[in-house]
Amino acid sequence: MFRVSTAIEKTKVWIRQQIQGPLFKRLNTRLLFTLTVLAALPLVIVGIFMTSVTREAISEYIKIQHQEIARRARNEVDLFIESPRTILRLLVETKDIAEMNPFTQNLLLNKIKSTYPIFNKIVITDSLGDEITSSEFEEHITNYQGDPSFEAAKNGNSFFSAVKFNQLEEPYVVSSHPIRRFDAIVGTLIGEIDLTSIWNLVDEIKIGEQGRAFIISRTGELIAHPDKRKVIQKSQVLAPEILRNLEQHSETSHIFISIDGEEMLGTFAYLQPFDWVVVIEQPVEEAYEVATQMLYQVFIFVGLVILVAILLAYLLEKRITAPINTLVDGVKRYGEGDLDFRIYINKYEEIAVLAEEFNAMAEKLLENQRKLRRVERLAAMSKFATLVSHEIRNPLNSMNINMQILKREIERPESDPDKMRKYYDIIISEIQRMDNLVNNFLMISRPPRFDFLPNDLHVVLDEVIFMHEVNARQQNVIISKNYCDQKILANIDRDQLKQVFHNIIINALQAMPKGGSLGVTTQISKIKGRYKRKIQAFQVEFRDTGIGIPSERLQDIFEFYYTSKKTGTGLGLAIARQIVDGHSGTIEVDSTYGKGTRLKVNIPLRSQETGIKKERRYADMR
Repeated sequence: MFRVSTAIEKTKVWIRQQIQGPLFKRLNTRLLFTLTVLAALPLVIVGIFMTSVTREAISEYIKIQHQEIARRARNEVDLFIESPRTILRLLVETKDIAEMNPFTQNLLLNKIKSTYPIFNKIVITDSLGDEITSSEFEEHITNYQGDPSFEAAKNGNSFFSAVKFNQLEEPYVVSSHPIRRFDAIVGTLIGEIDLTSIWNLVDEIKIGEQGRAFIISRTGELIAHPDKRKVIQKSQVLAPEILRNLEQHSETSHIFISIDGEEMLGTFAYLQPFDWVVVIEQPVEEAYEVATQMLYQVFIFVGLVILVAILLAYLLEKRITAPINTLVDGVKRYGEGDLDFRIYINKYEEIAVLAEEFNAMAEKLLENQRKLRRVERLAAMSKFATLVSHEIRNPLNSMNINMQILKREIERPESDPDKMRKYYDIIISEIQRMDNLVNNFLMISRPPRFDFLPNDLHVVLDEVIFMHEVNARQQNVIISKNYCDQKILANIDRDQLKQVFHNIIINALQAMPKGGSLGVTTQISKIKGRYKRKIQAFQVEFRDTGIGIPSERLQDIFEFYYTSKKTGTGLGLAIARQIVDGHSGTIEVDSTYGKGTRLKVNIPLRSQETGIKKERRYADMR
């Protein structure tokens, strides 16, 4: 009892958790659930009531039908047995039977047997049990002294035996009656009644595929059964206590467990004169098969109606919540940064007004975002202009000094070409240095315009690695490659992406001044694209064994002008992220100070992620 109550409580908790869960917190789920319950609950109640009434009605009908079969079988058996017994009683009551001579008695018995084949044999004995005559023509004398049929008749009683079998294993019963003369018992009339017809009657009763009829005594002795071996072997087919609980003169039906452990529907009809019981037996599953089928049909009908109710509720819920979902989806896209998106709702005036307000809000946010980016860019340009003005003085001073020296060297009669070439190279180097500063300034002040074309990413990566292999060997850095075994094509700007890989490898080499290893691995991965959709991407992982980056500085490494190097400008990784963002990709970094850094670059392979219309590229950054 405790376990049952515990299980019920756990079920209640589970249902409560499901209802209070995130799924049921949604408006459309609650609305659909409410409409479905309101539509289906009356149908379920009616269906349960119909199934209950239908099962009871069919069960009662099946019981009545079985009782009718058992009653007819009992009447036929009663008539079958009572007819020969009546003949024997009439014969005994004939006054002349005791006075007839044996020959006349023999003729009479043979005539009765030929008229009523139900008799196997009819015998007349004297008071001592010696056979006087019989319906058989062979002359033989049999003494019935000690036979129950003779002993009962000798005491003035009629006798009806249990089932017996002859040499051919054919069933029969013995019925005997006393012969009286002047109130004195002068002999016995014994008749053997053939029961083969009863067996045939039992065989003819058909109840479904597995049902059967049989006759049994109140003590459990089998009299007739479709399986003749069970009768001959006196097998037990019914528990005696079942029969003992039966009332006389009644036809009852109830369910019991058979000897084989199968649940049976049994119907019993009592034969009082012989203390026999006619049993109609059928497996419950088969007996109620029609009821079960009807129940299934009712359940199917109710299920179909419930499905229709759910469909109608779903359509109604969609009609009600569709504009709300449209509004929610639009707000989500605004939250994800897609401020160019607009919500369109034509119906439902109140929600349409709300959608227009959200659209106006998005327009204002987009305008404010553009203004903010302009301000940020102007601030960055101002800061970088200060940096450039400071950094450009050194190369200008160096160029001025070296040009003066070069002039004096040219004016000398015996000028040294090697010295002149040395000063010339220095001047060219300083000019290149200033050019790099100007290019970086332009990169920040005017974001790059991409030229997306299909390219093999492995080829692009190999070209960059090849440029740095000489420097890597000089620093005792081993570069190892582990590429995925396939050709990877994507719409990319080849030169811009080479700049990304170039800046990352330079940072890795600078982090390993005393040597180390740089592993480059590629694979196809899944990343979140625009609006949080999962898309395929080409992933390049750079893993070095350098000094690493402290955890508190990881969030700043992609900011402009942030650097931990004395000669760095803090633009390499910032520009790299800007280019990757232009490809709708991502950069992930993971580092352990003192052990090394792992940096992943993800470039989407789907053209729609990178094939952005040129007129919209970085429009908000201008």
